[in-house]
Amino acid sequence: MDANIKKLTTDLHAKWDDIIIGTHGGWTAVPNLMLKKQGELGLKAIELVVIINLVRFWWDPENLPFPDLNKMAVEIGTSERTIYRTISSLEEKGFVKRIQMEGKPTKYDLSGLLEKLREIKNAV
Repeated sequence: MDANIKKLTTDLHAKWDDIIIGTHGGWTAVPNLMLKKQGELGLKAIELVVIINLVRFWWDPENLPFPDLNKMAVEIGTSERTIYRTISSLEEKGFVKRIQMEGKPTKYDLSGLLEKLREIKNAV
């Protein structure tokens, strides 16, 4: 294991104890810039929560996330319809792009989010 990853894992465990370990554990990394500039990005609270949940399923840069939106709705505490409307809004704003292939789950391309964050970072 790379020394930096080992330190990160040790630090996370020191902060969160065993909450991040096991079946219901884990953690999700999101850029602070996204949180700090939520208003500038024009993201509503539900939109930010949905993005964070999409990121939660984006483990590998080459493999786009394809979460179960019904399960996401239950976990967030809202309706599946709200999740679909929120994703539609995120798509209209250019943060997310749905990729649908026959017989496969819908994948979510977050390159629009990355581009918007790069624009903000470069403007700062």
